[in-house]
Amino acid sequence: MKKSPAYSKNRILIWILTALLFVLLLTLDQVSKSWIRLNIPTGRDISVIPGILSLTNINNTGAAWSFLSGKSFIFEIIAVIAVFVFLFFIYFERNHTGYLIGLTLMLAGTIGNLLDRFLVGSVTDMIQLDFINFPIFNVADSCVTIGVIVLFLVILLAKPESEKHAE
Repeated sequence: MKKSPAYSKNRILIWILTALLFVLLLTLDQVSKSWIRLNIPTGRDISVIPGILSLTNINNTGAAWSFLSGKSFIFEIIAVIAVFVFLFFIYFERNHTGYLIGLTLMLAGTIGNLLDRFLVGSVTDMIQLDFINFPIFNVADSCVTIGVIVLFLVILLAKPESEKHAE
């Protein structure tokens, strides 16, 4: 079945917007990490909203709560594999906007932290929620988390194949 020109234009627009989203998120992640490294000494913090939010400069060689700290190579290997998996699924799910958005968020976050590991030797974390015992995180971590939530919702809300064919 041949797709209409309007469908093709919409798909192109979605791909352009997806690419822009990727570039925007990766840039936001890298610029925020660079700003933190230049303006806040390692281990120090600045209260943004007292008792709620602080900016902290932490060099993390592990994962959340410094899990596997010093084992950066494990995360580098996992991240490189994940990038290829995300690209594979982006290619094969290219006609489903929800999957595309979720996977793009996860790809931007994974590449953002991978760049840190390769270029800086550790991931720069900076967002600290002062009102809860939660790991300090960064924009890339947020992208991965939101991407997982988007994919979860897309899968949860998807119609079963039998219902799609009945329509």
